Amino acid sequence: MAIIGLKDLHYAIIEEEDENKTVYGEVKRLGPARAFNIAPTINTADLRADDAPLFSDTAKGPATITLNTAYLESEVEADLLGKTVDERGGIVDSGTDDAPYVAVGGRAEDARGGYQWFWVYRIKFAPSEENKETKEDTPAYQTPSLTGQALPRINDQLERYKLWDGDVEDKTIFDEWFDEVVEPEETPEQETPEP
Repeated sequence: MAIIGLKDLHYAIIEEEDENKTVYGEVKRLGPARAFNIAPTINTADLRADDAPLFSDTAKGPATITLNTAYLESEVEADLLGKTVDERGGIVDSGTDDAPYVAVGGRAEDARGGYQWFWVYRIKFAPSEENKETKEDTPAYQTPSLTGQALPRINDQLERYKLWDGDVEDKTIFDEWFDEVVEPEETPEQETPEP
């Protein structure tokens, strides 16, 4: 796939999760999208015997998420990083801040036409470096960037879902993509033929 754009980032806080379910809160707009990068971690180990590799195995680790927007509204920054907003609208950083797990969704323009729509189901963001620099002759924007880790959901181990609208005949799903976190359709179980 060749992606040539990104827009409409949204998020939803995980309000409850256990071995049986994941419950998301209201889906909200995140901010004008600049970049959303997912870098999977794959750990590989080889077993060597008789002076040669005999077996090789891999294990997935958490994916590293980098999120960059033109700006973050105070409420959004507070939601994503577990901060509080005072009555004036100021953001309060505290030693007790505890970022929640959130889902992030959006759509990315596809070079084949249409969009690739996505949801990443469980991310925990961390505060990142803030840069403020004086103006120079050529303007340079400093935009907020957050990093985090994407982990599988506790109840079903799902990590993310993506869907290119070119693969779908009934496009009504995309009218509601940001009404709630979209789940994959259950695959019907195949019946085992009797002997």
